[in-house]
Amino acid sequence: MKKKQSLKEEFNPGDKVTLDHDSGVVLDKVDPNTNKYGFILWDSDNEEEDWTGNENGIDYNLFINSGGKIVNEEYPDLEESEKGDEKYLLHDDENVDETITVGVDDDDPEVTADEIKQRNPNKIVKYTDKEGNTVELQKNESKIITKNSFKEIINNYGKISLSELNIISILKETQNPIMSKSELVEEFSKQLISEANMNDNVRRNFESGEHDYSEHLERELAKNISDEVFREIQEKIREKVGHDRVTIEDAQQLLGNSLMEAARKEYEYGIENLERKAVEMIRAQFNMPADAVDVEATITGLNPRMVVGRNISPQEAEQLSRQAGFKVSAIDKGQLKHEKGSIPKPEGASNEEVKNEITRRRFNNALMHGAARKSQNLHFMDDELAQNVPDLSRDYGNIMAANDFNYWALDDDTIKTEGSQGIHAGNSRIDLSGDKPKIIAQGMVFPILLHELTKGVMELMSLHSLPQDRDLRQHVLDNTDNLDAETNDIRLGQHIWTKIVENIPVDNQEVISLTFNYLQQLPTEDFNNLIKGLLNGDQDAKNRVETMANEALEQLRNEAYKDTTGGYEDSPEDETPPDDIPPDDDVLTQPGGQEVNPAGIEDQPPEDTEPNYSSMSKRDLERAIDAALDSGDMNLVKKIGSYLS
Repeated sequence: MKKKQSLKEEFNPGDKVTLDHDSGVVLDKVDPNTNKYGFILWDSDNEEEDWTGNENGIDYNLFINSGGKIVNEEYPDLEESEKGDEKYLLHDDENVDETITVGVDDDDPEVTADEIKQRNPNKIVKYTDKEGNTVELQKNESKIITKNSFKEIINNYGKISLSELNIISILKETQNPIMSKSELVEEFSKQLISEANMNDNVRRNFESGEHDYSEHLERELAKNISDEVFREIQEKIREKVGHDRVTIEDAQQLLGNSLMEAARKEYEYGIENLERKAVEMIRAQFNMPADAVDVEATITGLNPRMVVGRNISPQEAEQLSRQAGFKVSAIDKGQLKHEKGSIPKPEGASNEEVKNEITRRRFNNALMHGAARKSQNLHFMDDELAQNVPDLSRDYGNIMAANDFNYWALDDDTIKTEGSQGIHAGNSRIDLSGDKPKIIAQGMVFPILLHELTKGVMELMSLHSLPQDRDLRQHVLDNTDNLDAETNDIRLGQHIWTKIVENIPVDNQEVISLTFNYLQQLPTEDFNNLIKGLLNGDQDAKNRVETMANEALEQLRNEAYKDTTGGYEDSPEDETPPDDIPPDDDVLTQPGGQEVNPAGIEDQPPEDTEPNYSSMSKRDLERAIDAALDSGDMNLVKKIGSYLS
């Protein structure tokens, strides 16, 4: 029988390895801190990379989880997989005479030779059962699909009138199980056109209720929200790519190309100019004067791992930026957590109280992302930027659409792996150590920075809704504020936010912010029930939000709100904001959605010769904006944007 790969838990000197289509060798060199091998010399650039675990958890396990392989001679299975064409899709041993003694080599010692023959009608294998009966099984050539022929079917999928179900049906009819399920899934996921479908695991999780919002939303409600959100994202990515049958590769290519183009144009325009614009836009959007809140905004550019495939020093990044003509640096992850922690539930807190507080925080995290989706497109309103870099808005739209799509086209484990590798699109955090609050935000490109700044503002506005008890607060944050949880916050957040905004009768950011502040003042159980009521279409919940909005509008009129700092200043005076809020971070998913439009712009009446934008649906308005972008008419983009809530 073919020898299987031994279980390994670490590198050995001399190991031959492959990763991302590159090959290398493990050097005979031990890291003094970890006392492990793992320095790899890559063939492509003859440069050394540290996988010893000494730097950011980059070790053997991450190497394997990232698709890395050990291809030494003693591992023939892996070595064979790196060669060109293989005869069959599973293993070479389908073509080898092999004697298996049932009860010794087989998992089922009671199986008979006849039963083995029924299970394996297409192999040349000699089986011997426990009674000494031997049967020789003959393969059927007409039922074998070679790897090349399978790839040819996939690569020509767009040219032939076969759906995915047709191809899968053909495989079921003509192919006996000579290929493992994981290999089939991997081959399809890499190459087969998926017609912009939701990832199967993500879809199944929402259908079954096996997801991290199951404790906060009813199964059917969460499923319906996911379906509605994805339909809009699906339509948007098809518009951006230009055809219905969108693959992960299509989205990745759109994302990569648009990121590169945007980064080059931003570098030429001036990174510092854009950072200043971002702060000015957010201050104007939320009527936030400089003496109320400090803001630190940074555009980081492309992550070094996206450019050179590894982490580099700040000095190297600066030199590479000058040479490449775009900024290269990494997001500062700070104390970012990837998964739930282990802070225990505080004594005296009931399970029901803890559950309600966790639900509230999850809803608020989702609302922060939803609100940020609108502000990330404030760049549409900048006439000077549109005039000097007219194509930049199109690049931004492509980036956000592709990245949104990827959050639904990739499963949770893949997104988690991307996050663990350090490719982050942006993050934000609140610093309360000074005389006044400080929002610190980073974004890979301009619209992502706008997104992160808005999250920071919304976080600041919601701080006083966290539990006042420090132990309970830390337990809640330990369960909610991490990258694993953020994935579904991003997926569902825009829909949840929309359900609030669509019940506010005026399109004014100050009214929206103050209404949000009123919501944060509600007791936790009341807040949760209101959000669930809005999501279920409950009329009483809608009326309640509308009443709050009208009260906010009246307060702004009475207080001449244009001279005040914004909604977050209205938090109860006797409450001190907590100082233990972890940073918030977005992962830029590789191989991503819906374009959202800015709010807070005064309505402009349509001209008689133009369409009646005020009567259009949100989807029709978004289509009109896309058409205006494609034609380069930024004045029309600005005008249509004013009608979006």
